[in-house]
Amino acid sequence: MKLIIYFISIFGFIEMQAQPSIKVEVSADTIPVGEVVEVIYTIENGDGEFEAPDFGKLPLVAGPSTSSSFVYQNGKMSSSQSYSYFFKPVEEGKMVIPEARYKSKTDTMKIQPIEVIVNRFGQRSKSKKSETETLPAKPTREKKKF
Repeated sequence: MKLIIYFISIFGFIEMQAQPSIKVEVSADTIPVGEVVEVIYTIENGDGEFEAPDFGKLPLVAGPSTSSSFVYQNGKMSSSQSYSYFFKPVEEGKMVIPEARYKSKTDTMKIQPIEVIVNRFGQRSKSKKSETETLPAKPTREKKKF
């Protein structure tokens, strides 16, 4: 009898997991030369593997910084993993962070490239944009205030 209850508990636990989603946060989409911009990839309720972009010659100064959390509350489970990268461009122009990927057990998702405009005039743009989508839709991009 205990074995049957155990299997029912495990099956119920698996069924209560939420659909994975990916969010991308950018501290600013326009920055002055020499300023630091942070890019954070957050996977919520995912059980797959994050594949960071190939940064090549981009001005990466720190990262990845990682964090994760797991919560089981009121019969519902949620988890989150975040990967933060810090860039400090030294010349003006467009800085493009290449495509990243997330591989779940059932799907591979491409995370679109991120563009940051680097100017010499000292203007910083912190527009707010927030969306959340689930697999297999496109990930979200969000501007973050510091």
